[in-house]
Formats: sequence, C-alpha cells, structure tokens
Amino acid sequence: MTVAASLSFLTPRASAALLFAVVPLVALGMGARRVEAVRRALRLPPPDRSHNLRRAALLVLTVALLALAATQPVVHTRALLRTRTDAQVFIVLDTSRSMAAAPSPAGASRLARAERIAISLGAHLGDLPIGVATFTDRVLPDLFPTANRAAFDSSVSAVTIEAPPPREASTVATTFDALSALATQGFFPDGVHKRAVVVLTDGETAPFDPAAVASALAHHGVRLIVVRVGTGADRVWRPVASAEPAYRPNPAGARLAVASLEAAMGARHTADPAAFVRRAVGSGPSAQTGVEVRTRTLAPVPALMALVPLLLLLLPPSTRPHSYRLRAGQTTRRASA
Repeated sequence: MTVAASLSFLTPRASAALLFAVVPLVALGMGARRVEAVRRALRLPPPDRSHNLRRAALLVLTVALLALAATQPVVHTRALLRTRTDAQVFIVLDTSRSMAAAPSPAGASRLARAERIAISLGAHLGDLPIGVATFTDRVLPDLFPTANRAAFDSSVSAVTIEAPPPREASTVATTFDALSALATQGFFPDGVHKRAVVVLTDGETAPFDPAAVASALAHHGVRLIVVRVGTGADRVWRPVASAEPAYRPNPAGARLAVASLEAAMGARHTADPAAFVRRAVGSGPSAQTGVEVRTRTLAPVPALMALVPLLLLLLPPSTRPHSYRLRAGQTTRRASA
C-alpha cells in the first residue's frame, strides 16, 4: 500500500485570532508601567524583568496555539489499495435479541463487543477483501468483500440488534443451520477459491445439524471459525435498568454448540481469528483496485497543548516572603518584623 499525505486548514481565516494576543500584551504592558511608577515612588531597586518576559511569552504561545486549533488543521491521506484477487473473507455478526445482553445496564452489549472484535480483525488482515453479514435464522449480506477499510468499519458500526428481524418468532432465534447459506447463496464469486468466514456470536442457537453445515461449507471451500462473546452474567436490560426475566443465558449450551460445529469443520479453537484467516487463505496474487482517502483532524492537539502555557501562566510566581531580590552584586534586604 502506497500512502501520500497532505496538510490543509479547513478555516484558515481563523488564524486572525492571533491578533487577540495584542490585548493581553497591552494589558500586561500597562500593568508593568503602573508597577514601575509605584517602584520609583517608593525608591525600590529595579525588579528582575524576566518574570514579565516569561508571562508575555506564555500569553502569546497560548493564543497562538488556540488560533492554530481554530484553523482546523487536517491531514489527508491517499492510499493506493492492493487487493488479493484469489481470496475473500466474510465477518458474520449474530444480531439476535440475546446479543443485546450486557453485564450491567451501562455495560457494553455482546454486539458492541463483537463489533470491536470485527473492526480490530479488519485492521489486521492487510490486503484481504472483507465483507460484512448478519445472521439470526438467515444470513444476509451488509457489505460484499472490499479492501476499503473505512467502508468495512462503517458497515460493522451500523449493525444493530434484529435489523432485519428473524423470519420466525422464537425463544431462540439464532440457528447455526443458517450458516450453510454462506456457501450456497452467492456470497463468494466463483473466481475466488480461498474463502474464510469468521462468525461472531454468543453461541446461543436452536438445535442444528453440525455435520450438514460443515459439509455444505467444505464442499464450496469455505473455512469457518466461531468467536464466542458473552458470559453467563450477561442480561438483557430494560430502559428502567431491570433485567428482562424471560431471558436466561445458557453459556454451557453455547460452548457445546460452538465446539460441535468446530469439531465438524475440523477447526481448532483459537483465540486469534486473524491468524486462522491468514492460515486459511495463505498467500496469493494481488492487484491495485483503487484509492482510499482518509481525513484526520489535528485541531484537538494544539487545543490541548494550549493548556500547558495557560497553566504555567496561572501558577503563582515563586517568591520569598518578606524579601525581594536586587541586581547582581547587591545584598538582599528583608522586611523587619
């Protein structure tokens, strides 16, 4: 992947805000004149001017950083995409009602955890085209395999519970039997012979035939791995923060269902689905398929950096009580008690 980057400013006219630095500098100068008048009236020795210079520099730096943030600097990257032409991957997310379960009312749902895994997985699969599908009692494509990771991330993030809903109302809507459709209903084009599927699910499924699913997938060269999310402590929470009494997780049954499907597929359980996919598709030819453009804003960086000189400006100066420093070569006079 070849990457080119450029910097631009969305609101360059906002740099005029730098002129506001004149206001505190004028105020600082006027204050210094009043202090000087008092010093002369009291016949005090000249103070160290470095303090005023430091305050002026911090003022200018604070305003300059805020002005830079106001211009909204952004970095545009253009990447030439190279895509594997012999392999494709589908990430399949379970969207049944049980995937809304979470450890607490404010906790991340099973679907949210599955989406995070999917996006992380996409970032580790290099030039492999990746698609997105959802399933309950049927598998439906959301995005056909593409090397555009921005499109992939967007599709994954848009997945929601029961959208679309299952065809039939049932206590357990998910069935692993539906996964056979990945091999038989045109999810992969005929010219792609290395096919991998990662299923993200809580594993709570209606009774199914592992051998039939494995046979259908293997016959069409589809390698499949199941990544289970969720624990027995998860509950489906109502808006009033009470758990739905009708739902009870079944972690033991979910583990058994996943294990039976993996055994039928001849797959070994692994905590690294990216490694499974890379082994499943191996290496192969690639071709340039397009350009991916991404824009990243840098405005928060100078805005946060402006807090540093601002805090230094607000800190009280380090002085000795009841004393003041004279010029070099003079003694320090202390105030009498």
